[in-house]
Amino acid sequence: METSSEFTPGNDFSVLDKEDSNKNDISKTRVRYYMLFLACFLCFGNYFIYDNPSALQTQLEDDLDISSFEFGMLYSIYSFPNVILPFFGGYLVDMMGVRIGIFIFSLFVTAGQAIFAFGVSIKSYPVALLGRGIFGCGGESQNVAQSAIVSNWFSGKELSMALGMNVSISRLGSVLNDVLEPALFEATGSVILGLWVGFGLCVASLVCGVFLGAIDKKRDRILGIQDKKLLPDSEKVKLSDIKTFGFSLWMVCVNCFVVYIDVSCFNNIASNYYQTRFDYSTQESGLIISITYAVAAILCPIFGKLVDKIGRRVILIMFSACCVTLVHVLFLVTPDSHKPVYPIFYMILLGLGYSIYASVMWASIPYLVEPKTIGTAFGVATSIQNLGLGVGPLIVGYIKGSTKKEDGYYWVTFFFVMMGLVGIGSAISIYINDMRTGGVLNSHDPRQARENCILSTPQLKKKVDEDLPENVKKWLSSPTSQKALRQSLVKQQHF
Repeated sequence: METSSEFTPGNDFSVLDKEDSNKNDISKTRVRYYMLFLACFLCFGNYFIYDNPSALQTQLEDDLDISSFEFGMLYSIYSFPNVILPFFGGYLVDMMGVRIGIFIFSLFVTAGQAIFAFGVSIKSYPVALLGRGIFGCGGESQNVAQSAIVSNWFSGKELSMALGMNVSISRLGSVLNDVLEPALFEATGSVILGLWVGFGLCVASLVCGVFLGAIDKKRDRILGIQDKKLLPDSEKVKLSDIKTFGFSLWMVCVNCFVVYIDVSCFNNIASNYYQTRFDYSTQESGLIISITYAVAAILCPIFGKLVDKIGRRVILIMFSACCVTLVHVLFLVTPDSHKPVYPIFYMILLGLGYSIYASVMWASIPYLVEPKTIGTAFGVATSIQNLGLGVGPLIVGYIKGSTKKEDGYYWVTFFFVMMGLVGIGSAISIYINDMRTGGVLNSHDPRQARENCILSTPQLKKKVDEDLPENVKKWLSSPTSQKALRQSLVKQQHF
């Protein structure tokens, strides 16, 4: 007889819940903070090396003798595997276990950077491209595994804090890359050292992953857990679940597609952009473009906590899309000049918009789908995001290489503005649809709003009017019974 992986008495998860009060559970001791420290730095190397090319764009194009389009491929080759992998990553981690998953994905990241650095060292673009592709096969999955193991060690309000710390520390890896790589180039006159520093950080992150696995295994041994799966069957990615997604979820995916193009794809070319248009040095450009993710590292946890209190998720998504679009409009109307100050403030505004967006958009997805399809929804959104991060650099590279105004950057900026307008339009459509369906996303208590929405569905009203006895209808008229029914329906996912 098959055993269920739902959270029912008798399975491993319920045993773990029963042991919560057990003093031997080291996840209830200070050990969990050591785990959090290791988990935060698990993806530090990942984030550092992702933007290695952007910090050294001009130098890499010269050393490898590549065009802007070929430079964009260094990012696209990372993102294209992740258009597909989110649909299968859950199955792979289930099969291997989170500890083995962390180790294997970290190996992919480390090996990919080693091959990329070696390719640049021998001035071989194909080898460098291969390294970025191998890195892509592990990079996103490493992020998923990081969240999974943290979720095993933290719960309730501590979980939000822990995941927020993960994002902040990981983004500091991006900031360090933007600052350190140009500085190393200025000091040595070569891009090679910086790339191998990135490899060293990946090795350090891999070591963090090994210690994470060792401590997590010790906890399982103490609690007597021998075969713990990451996800219950109801949360595994199923393509058939996609047909249940509503209009708002698809518009959020469209919004994610274009906003991440405006932020990440711009950041990919920002160093060369500032050097070409505003005459900044490589090191100065690196410091300027680090502002966006530095602001995000500081503000993401703050905005995450704020939105939990005030709601207004769609309004904040709309506001962040407006901030991002305004940045590119300002770049479009700003003339080329020698080291102007105001474009620096544009990056602060971009960081503000990105901070709000990253804090709100992903956290909105669980309220747009049935609980059993949350994993699928995240998989679809991640795939569409990576599709944008894959095609975006290719479009940008093609536009820059085929136009001349402002060295091709005028029409590149115009493209970013158009993407921003699509982002604003999709946010407006989400707002309108949300208001028509109970205002779930804009509510300060979206779960309660969703329960109210479920209780008022035509299907449920029809059941009450036609199928239920009069005494049951009378029982349903009381607020207490309505609340109990809402909770039952949401839990059982009947509607």
